[in-house]
Amino acid sequence: MPQLSRVSRVHLFIRRLGRARPFIKVTFPNRATYGVLIALATLLPLGCDSGSSVMLDPDDSASIHCDTDITLFERDADELFDTDHVPSFDRSLPEEKWAALQQNAVDEQWEEADACFEGKRIGRVGLRFKGSYGTLYNCFDEEGNMLCPRLSMKLKFDQYDEGASFFGLKRLNLHANRYDDSRMKERLAYDLYRSMGITAPRASWAIVRVNGQSYGLYGMVEELDGRFTADRWPENPDGNLYKELWPTDTDPSEITAALRTNEDDGDISGFQEFSQAISSAGSAEEVREALGTYTDLDQWARYMAVDEAILSYDGVTYFYTDDGSWSHNHNYYFYEDAPGHFALIPWDVESTFWINPDHAAPHWTVVPEDCSETYPYWDGLATAPGCNPVFGALASDLGPWRAAIRELLDGPFALDTMNEAIDRHEALIREAAQSADTPTMYGSFANAVADTRNSVSALRSRLMEQLADEP
Repeated sequence: MPQLSRVSRVHLFIRRLGRARPFIKVTFPNRATYGVLIALATLLPLGCDSGSSVMLDPDDSASIHCDTDITLFERDADELFDTDHVPSFDRSLPEEKWAALQQNAVDEQWEEADACFEGKRIGRVGLRFKGSYGTLYNCFDEEGNMLCPRLSMKLKFDQYDEGASFFGLKRLNLHANRYDDSRMKERLAYDLYRSMGITAPRASWAIVRVNGQSYGLYGMVEELDGRFTADRWPENPDGNLYKELWPTDTDPSEITAALRTNEDDGDISGFQEFSQAISSAGSAEEVREALGTYTDLDQWARYMAVDEAILSYDGVTYFYTDDGSWSHNHNYYFYEDAPGHFALIPWDVESTFWINPDHAAPHWTVVPEDCSETYPYWDGLATAPGCNPVFGALASDLGPWRAAIRELLDGPFALDTMNEAIDRHEALIREAAQSADTPTMYGSFANAVADTRNSVSALRSRLMEQLADEP
């Protein structure tokens, strides 16, 4: 198993110091403090030396030999995400650089690699590992030993050539699906959002090989960036895209830090006005009126209906905290689709399609008597989402949300429709998902697919019970 380098272990240690706020950008220490941490890291037991990192067969580390196909740059991304087979990516880089990339995984630094797709040359690309607390930082123990069987990756096609692209994309995510042995939850969830008129990234699958060694089946997910916004909002392609910035966030520094487009010169005044309008509103009805001014309330109803159907346990309704004095949610984006108007976009929907019996926080439509109370969640704490003004406003009129749920139950979330989608995806990825190169975390691919089918039935029953309680 790979082991982190000493420098990466310092970075991991710093991130774990801020573990209670994993969604806030980590600020690394100044040079003097950093030097002290490096020195301390050299005293920590390594467990094994750097030579114990995964080292591939040196005979396989030569540059990839594949044919050039310039159409890879021109073809439409719909073709990439809607194929009748599982495509493959090959990456090649010197063995010492591949080993170093693994040892420095949590640094998320780019390394140059030669890449091919389906035997056709892409060229030089940037390659790095990626993830958040649960899918990257938590994949290493305190000694820096890797606990996960593999890590998610990101490709950057224009890292060394500003004009380069791949199926019109600048970046592409390859997800290891640590929490999903069925490998299909991301695809199912994003398809449901789109079927309800919610803008969402495209998702599919690919087999990944590095230096001739297969790492099995990965989830292939579109990057949320300027290419994404230009494709979805051609009438306003250059607006601000914000990651994990909620309408109650008013701090200008946090707003600026959340920018994922126009990072150098983005005008944040639109979001400032939005957040100030929400924060200054009094009653839930006033907050709802402000939401209707800066966003589309029908889109909110549809978004929350899908969130309810898939039970997104790591999405907008889960406000993490350490002591209840603050809280924040994550795994979403807001895009300024018109001046002073914003659209909510889902992200990271792997933790879906199951009912967690240990979840203790009240439903987002419920406001508890004591909003300072915290609830155990994952390995930390959460606050009640109903205490957030946005959800209080949405809960003040649940009619549109209930109507969207009925539309889901009768349409895209109908049992036959979902089972047909699961059948189709299972047939497509079964061989790659059951390969020895694709490690599972909790059981077998077949059992995970069966669990997903059962979960759909249980989630439909849950939705129907909620509608039955309608006043």
